[in-house]
Amino acid sequence: MASQKYNILYGRLSQEDERQGESNSIHNQKLFLEKYAADNGFENTLFLSDDGYSGTNFDRPAWKKIVEMIEDGEVETLIVKDLSRLGREYLQVGQLTELYFPEKGVRFIAVNDGVDSLVESSNDFNPIRNWANELHAKDTSKKVRDVKKVQAENGERLGAKPPYGYKKKDAQSKEIIPDEATASVVCRIFELCAAGKGPNQIARILTMEQILNPTNQYYQATGRACNHLDTTRPHSWCGKTVANILENIVYLGHTLSLRRTTLSYKNKKQIRRPESEQILVKNTHAPLISQELWDIVRDVRAHKRRPPKHMEEPNLFSGLVYCADCGQYLVLCRTEKMREDQYYFRCSTYGKRGKDACSPHQIREADLKQIVLDDLHRVTHFARMKERQFAEYINQKNTLELRREINRVQKELDAMRRRDGELSALFKRLYEDNVLGRVTNEQFRMLSTDYNAEQKELESAIPAKEEQLERLKTSVANVDAFIEKAKQYTAIDELTPQLLRLFIQSIEIGERSKKHSRSAGQSVRIVYRDIGALDTPMREGDSAPHMTKQITEKEEIMRLLA
Repeated sequence: MASQKYNILYGRLSQEDERQGESNSIHNQKLFLEKYAADNGFENTLFLSDDGYSGTNFDRPAWKKIVEMIEDGEVETLIVKDLSRLGREYLQVGQLTELYFPEKGVRFIAVNDGVDSLVESSNDFNPIRNWANELHAKDTSKKVRDVKKVQAENGERLGAKPPYGYKKKDAQSKEIIPDEATASVVCRIFELCAAGKGPNQIARILTMEQILNPTNQYYQATGRACNHLDTTRPHSWCGKTVANILENIVYLGHTLSLRRTTLSYKNKKQIRRPESEQILVKNTHAPLISQELWDIVRDVRAHKRRPPKHMEEPNLFSGLVYCADCGQYLVLCRTEKMREDQYYFRCSTYGKRGKDACSPHQIREADLKQIVLDDLHRVTHFARMKERQFAEYINQKNTLELRREINRVQKELDAMRRRDGELSALFKRLYEDNVLGRVTNEQFRMLSTDYNAEQKELESAIPAKEEQLERLKTSVANVDAFIEKAKQYTAIDELTPQLLRLFIQSIEIGERSKKHSRSAGQSVRIVYRDIGALDTPMREGDSAPHMTKQITEKEEIMRLLA
């Protein structure tokens, strides 16, 4: 076979060519080229094709096979329907037709363009044809991008394969619906994460329970293989797969499109688009999880810290407990030699920078668990038993607090704006004094640098403060949401990460009233989601860890609602 070279008939079809009609189909190209070869006496022909490949992409399977055959000296002639079938990249096609084929002794024929490398004059217009083909590819790329953008803005799914947990409504539709076989697995993944499990821990649980991983599940359901399919380990999950599921907003019922793009119509390397260029359309299909569960998972993952090697469970209060004085988080101190009831929280600022920066604010984990559990019992009990009175009180209280906070932020914003105006006036006066010789150039440089630096800080601080003020003005206590949650959880026997984040926004730990005393009073302020803080801090009595409360706002609520 090596002594008798092949006459290669090559066809290529892109998705855009396919849209333009049947004339460019692989089948018709084959019939066209075979007829041309027979009519013109070409024997020992071999038809090779690339179906679904852009003309700007030369990384095509059949084309690479042809190049290998050319390098091995097995090709006599290469015949295509027209130059655009070879490619639409001006420089690459020119290099092939003008340099590579002649160097390798390969005759090149583009039938419809009248190009035959044996006829020198037929190549005169090749550069113009190649340039026109490249312009066509560029224009087509722009049109495709525009179409994709419109589809994305309309909430259409652009991907062919539905995300794990969903399936296509029917073979022809792009609409997705929950998949009975996998939707429950997605819900379980989110619930495990909300309970404090990390992606790797969840992956180990799913592997141990012999649940098919996404690629193998899709392969068994459709018969189509995905990237990274490994049929030898169908139940093997990895942490990255779980993490991708936990980050995918599709499970809220929203469609996020145009997350990735290519560098250009020539360079097909995939890059991530900036978030500002991505398109999110909400409520396009049935959600698998609630917004509440999604928010809890976001919170858990944002504050999750890897537990020590000898500790199985992560910190229950991770990301929730803060120092009442410096505002930084408290860290859980535990060692292999300590008993579980000896674990304690300590201010991170004190741990890093010592007593000159802050004090320990130390509290035992067991005591904090009991305080929070008791408080949660009382609050949810009153929310269930006395709905109307509870809602009236919370709305009245939060309205007063909100008004105070809005006034405070407004005063800070006004002060910033006044200072910004003063700096502009100072800079103008300084410039005039420098021109008139009242201020030296050195003094002008020094003062103007300070003024500019302060003004730049204000430029970024003022919008942030305006945004904070706007959030406060639009915020309102969602008492109904809190009452509904309280009704769902009628028996709270123990604290879990999911339960904590469902009800609690933050916990502020104050310093003990007497240093180095384990029995001195210590404030614990609990800020609840939807309704805020309910009372002045509870105080630990003389007989720690039991609680002997002072007259607090919460006791007043109990009296009023009784």
